[in-house]
Amino acid sequence: MKFLRIVALLISPALTAGAQTVTITNPVNGSVNTTSVTIAAKTTNWNTADHLELWDTLSGQKAVKLGNVFVGSVDAVYKLAGGAHSTTVNAVTASGHTVGSSAVIYSVSAGCVNSSMVQCDFDQLGIASPDTSCDNAPAEPLWVGNPCGAQGPGSTEPKNYSAREVSRITSLNGKALILSANNAGYSNVLFSALTPNKTTELDSHWVMDMYVYLPDPEAHQAFEVDMQYVWGGYWTKFYTECAFNISNGKGYWGVYGGANGWKFLNGQNGTPNLPCIRSQFSTPSTQAGVPAGWHHIVWTFERNASGYAEYTSLAFDGTTYPLGNYVPTTDTNGGSNQGDFAALVQLDGAQNASTYPVVQAYIDELNITHTP
Repeated sequence: MKFLRIVALLISPALTAGAQTVTITNPVNGSVNTTSVTIAAKTTNWNTADHLELWDTLSGQKAVKLGNVFVGSVDAVYKLAGGAHSTTVNAVTASGHTVGSSAVIYSVSAGCVNSSMVQCDFDQLGIASPDTSCDNAPAEPLWVGNPCGAQGPGSTEPKNYSAREVSRITSLNGKALILSANNAGYSNVLFSALTPNKTTELDSHWVMDMYVYLPDPEAHQAFEVDMQYVWGGYWTKFYTECAFNISNGKGYWGVYGGANGWKFLNGQNGTPNLPCIRSQFSTPSTQAGVPAGWHHIVWTFERNASGYAEYTSLAFDGTTYPLGNYVPTTDTNGGSNQGDFAALVQLDGAQNASTYPVVQAYIDELNITHTP
C-alpha cells in the first residue's frame, strides 16, 4: 500500500502541471566518490520553476537539504559523509511546488584519499622552519608566511614585520592550521604551501575545497584564499578574496584580474553578483554537519588552453553561486616549474591594530581536486 501511495503522488496533477525534466549527470548510479562530490544536473522546459533544491539522504539517516540553486542547472561540489547516499534534485516553483525531480544512488568513501587527481589536507603539510620567508618559496611542501607584504620586498603596500604563528589545533578532523598576524594593523601577509605531488599532464578542471573559521571577522579588511598552477610555461592564478570593505562596506567577493588588479563581483560591467560580508563568517553555518564557527568554501575553476583562469562557481555553506565561467583577465604569467600547484591564504589586517591586535584564520580539510 505504501508503494501505491507513492506512485499516486508522483503522477498527481500537482506535480505534472508544468512538469519539467531533471537529469542528473553526476554522480553516476552505483559509483564510488570522494567526500567532495560533484553534483551536476540539468533541466529541460525551465519555465515555471524558480529554483533547484538538492536533497541528500545518508543511509539510516533523515534527508538533509544541501542547498538551492536559482538557475536551471547545477554543477558544484558538496562535502558529504562516507557511506551510501541517495541524492535528489527537484525543480521547485516560487510557491514551493515540485514540478520535476530526479534521484541517484551512489557511495562516498570515508575521508579524502590522495591520488593522482586529489591532494588531501593541504593544511596538514607542516610548517617551514623558519616559518617566514621574503621570497615565499620553500624548497619543500611546507607552509611558509611572507613578512614582506603580499607583493614581496619591493612592494609599496603596507608591510607587516611582526611575529606570526603557524600551528595546528584540535578541530574538525583532529588537526587544523592556524595562521596569525599579531599587532598587524593595516597589512597583508601571505602564507602558501606547495603540493608534494606534481601533476604529470595538463589539468584543466580544478576544485579547491576547504573549511574556514575566522575568530574575529572584524579584524580582517579582507580574507583571501588562492590556488596557483604552472603548466606549459604559464603560471595560472586562481586568486579569490572576500573584500569586506569594498563599495563602502557592502562587501563582495573578488577575483584576480591581472594587470587590472582585482575584479569585484558586484554585478557591474559584466561581472557576476556575489556579495561577501562579515556576518557570513560570524553567524553559524546553515549547512548540515558543519560545527559552530566553521564555514565551508568550495571554489570551482577552469584553466583553459591559453593559460588563464575561468571561474565556474562558488559554494558557501552549501549554497552554490554559478559564475558562468567568468574570465577576469586574459593576462598570463610565466612559470617554469611544470606541474607544480600550491594553496595560498592571505591575512589582510584591519587598520586599527589596538582594537584588533590579532588577525587570525583557522583552515581545515583543505583539499584540491584536479582533472584533465
